[in-house]
Amino acid sequence: MFRYHEKYDCTNESKSVFYSCPWIQHGLVFFKYKLTMCCYCGHSAEGHTLIRDNYSGQALDFEHIFKQKHEFNRLAKKGLIHENCTDCPFLIPRWAEHWEQDGDYISNLYISHWTECNSKCIYCFAAQHPEEFDNRNKTYSVLPIIKNMLKENILRRGGSIHFGGGEPTMLPEFEDIIRLLLDYKFYDLRVHTSGIKYSPILERGIREGRLRVIVSVDAGCRETFKEIKRVDAYDIVRENVKKYASAQVLRRHALTPDLYMLGSICAGTKFIIIPGINDTEEEVENWIKRDVQDGIHTTIIDIEENWYKENEQNLPQSIFDFIYTIYNLSKKYGTHFELYERVENMLLENQERVPWYNRDTIYKD
Repeated sequence: MFRYHEKYDCTNESKSVFYSCPWIQHGLVFFKYKLTMCCYCGHSAEGHTLIRDNYSGQALDFEHIFKQKHEFNRLAKKGLIHENCTDCPFLIPRWAEHWEQDGDYISNLYISHWTECNSKCIYCFAAQHPEEFDNRNKTYSVLPIIKNMLKENILRRGGSIHFGGGEPTMLPEFEDIIRLLLDYKFYDLRVHTSGIKYSPILERGIREGRLRVIVSVDAGCRETFKEIKRVDAYDIVRENVKKYASAQVLRRHALTPDLYMLGSICAGTKFIIIPGINDTEEEVENWIKRDVQDGIHTTIIDIEENWYKENEQNLPQSIFDFIYTIYNLSKKYGTHFELYERVENMLLENQERVPWYNRDTIYKD
């Protein structure tokens, strides 16, 4: 499960150093039938490092969970890295005393324990593997767990809290969870949604500058949207996107003395590239133009997982050229360009094919 890798061996350093990440140290993920340390899966080892399998909402033994995290640290000092974490771009070297002085708490939380949705996207993991998700446990409640974590000071501000899974606005306790976190003054809340159902609590979080809503549109017109989503809701989604965008307060929202969130990027849409379906310049430009018209100031892209896995060892130059086209369109319309983990890893691993890509410059505000 843990293997030695020379590139992670820091034993020759003059000061104790080891590789880890904020999710190993302070992360917890609720999936439909398991608990993990992280939600990242865009690297070759596929992440989702397990804390507990066959989980369905039972009380959590945080003393045991933190012992698991300590074991990661102990082994990492010897260059031993968990097989699911190998080659993850989020592994970074840091002085051991700095990792360990952080203490034991959770600040990075990912809530993704249900699959119910109001669209039927052709790329959805649940739709592609119904035998795995339809026969598992029913959706359990995380609200009591979060309340207890807050009471015991285990869940703390300083990280990020994400919602994934199925459609968040269909989760019965979703608004109660968001309201609780906003009332506790948490920041960097991130909600991925289909945008079909409008949520007033999301509007509140956007207006306060402490929550980002990312609507998966993936299309520049109604016809392509229907082909990908398999529901006829393009006009509804665009109208809801416009409502979320209008809630943005276009200033820097101070979260801590050293941290702020740009109000102009609290509402955004995402475009998952699906080669053969939506990978045309016209489709992307129509998407970006409509975003700008609706008050969206971001251009966020991802790539369809199954296509990527099938082509990872022989990626065509056309996919890199297409991403460059999107980047240039983002510059043309003055939007904030963002890459999701899988796309960013793809570019980092193929830098000779993307001479234009410089992570230090493309993400400037």
